[in-house]
Amino acid sequence: MPQATARLLQVLCCVLVVAGLSGSAMLQAGQPDASPPGQEASVAGTDPGPALSDSTGGTGAEQPAAPGGPDASAAQPPAAEQPSAEEPAKAQEAPADGPVSEALVKGTPVVASKEGGPLGPPGAWKLVLDEEFDTLNTSLWTPYWFRDCHPGSTKNGVKTCSSNVKVENGNAVLQLSDAESGALLSTNPKDGVPGHVGFQYTTGYVEARIYFPGTCSGGIYNWPAWWTTGQKFPATGEIDIAEPLAGTMTTVYHSADRDPAKWFIGCWAGGYHTYGVHRKAGVNDVYFDGKLEFSYPTSDGNAPHYLLLNVGINPDKLVLGKTGAIKVDWVRAWQ
Repeated sequence: MPQATARLLQVLCCVLVVAGLSGSAMLQAGQPDASPPGQEASVAGTDPGPALSDSTGGTGAEQPAAPGGPDASAAQPPAAEQPSAEEPAKAQEAPADGPVSEALVKGTPVVASKEGGPLGPPGAWKLVLDEEFDTLNTSLWTPYWFRDCHPGSTKNGVKTCSSNVKVENGNAVLQLSDAESGALLSTNPKDGVPGHVGFQYTTGYVEARIYFPGTCSGGIYNWPAWWTTGQKFPATGEIDIAEPLAGTMTTVYHSADRDPAKWFIGCWAGGYHTYGVHRKAGVNDVYFDGKLEFSYPTSDGNAPHYLLLNVGINPDKLVLGKTGAIKVDWVRAWQ
């Protein structure tokens, strides 16, 4: 074959080969994408959606990696693992000062939760006690101090008699029937009363809505109190959240080495108010009507405390019967 003809054939073959390769590429470009769904997020520059938030409102530690980083698509959780709208609320059940499991005391009754939190400290709380006083729950409360109406078992100068504790119109009503007989409610789980489970807490927030009897000009009647204490006073401390003394509202703390107190100006008689304490590690914050009123260091080791409500005698402000009674709308505890 002449050399010119052979060279021409070589050129034609090269042209055909190039054309064939180009056509194959065009056919591949026209085919649909066979990659599985969900791969789009691995493309650099794709928006992965809003970041998940932790309970503090910041960016949580388990956030997906930013696209474009190492194996960005693998960091994206599958759709089934995305948190639901209810999960943030679950993550906020424990306050900042410790998980619920550390704050609860063995044997503590846990009551159905209510929506919302206390009027006092903000944050995410879990309701662990909700006493509305529709009835007198004697598995929670004992209506006397160890022995019913016994002269050898007194508080605030009087015997504590179950006959002076009533539940009326959704309130626990505690009164003095005479100058020697008052009333008390206690959640002490170690009072020896059969069937009494009681309630204790270490850290958390307890609050009560209480009507203290009296007048703005004359002060609060008798010697009532809303307080918590431990099993070995003074080492385990006593928190008098709201205790009228000589007709004037006070909040007082007692322990082996300190007794801080605050006297309140203004009228706390003749109306309902909320009184609570946020018990933290080494510090108590006292709230009246949702406002932080007093904060002080403690030295009780956050020993378990039970709850008490009682009314005793103040000879200068003595008012018997329902006129001198305290009325407790509810008692609640959060952790």
